[in-house]
Amino acid sequence: MTTLLILDDEPHVLSALRRMLLNQAAMPAVPDPHVVTFTSPHDAIEFVRSHPVDVVISDYRMPEMDGATFLAMVRKINPDAARIMLSAFTDLDGIVRAINDAGIFRFVAKPWTDTDLRASIIQVLQHRHLVLENRLLADQVRAQNSVISRQQLELARLEAETPGITHVLWSDDGGVMLE
Repeated sequence: MTTLLILDDEPHVLSALRRMLLNQAAMPAVPDPHVVTFTSPHDAIEFVRSHPVDVVISDYRMPEMDGATFLAMVRKINPDAARIMLSAFTDLDGIVRAINDAGIFRFVAKPWTDTDLRASIIQVLQHRHLVLENRLLADQVRAQNSVISRQQLELARLEAETPGITHVLWSDDGGVMLE
């Protein structure tokens, strides 16, 4: 299930986005969407604190809090949630702040086209999946390296205790040669 949180101060925009995302007949379809909507950024923040969220979509201009501030707060709470900004305004300072402070993955202008927005969400989900998978693989490599490091430390300890113990001379037929 893909959990999408949408924040906009206009309920009709939330309804349109919800319908568009839940319409599995329209392509490209967001995989197994679970859509939650909020008109209050404070309620949305509380939801993010207590629920895993894959993608957060926020309007930029809202009366209680702007979208860049909201998405920056989401980033602190759940850095793995992909963040998308929607706006009818091209406030360059706001967009720059959203990119730098909130780490948004995409900026989508209102009015959006359903196909383009769904495609953007799918791309963001794919990017998020790759980032999470890369982190998992890097953690596995770090774990493997720590095993190797422990083994190397033990060999060094044995060598310090009994010099030459880790150096083995092998004969051509695989036997151990003693000096």
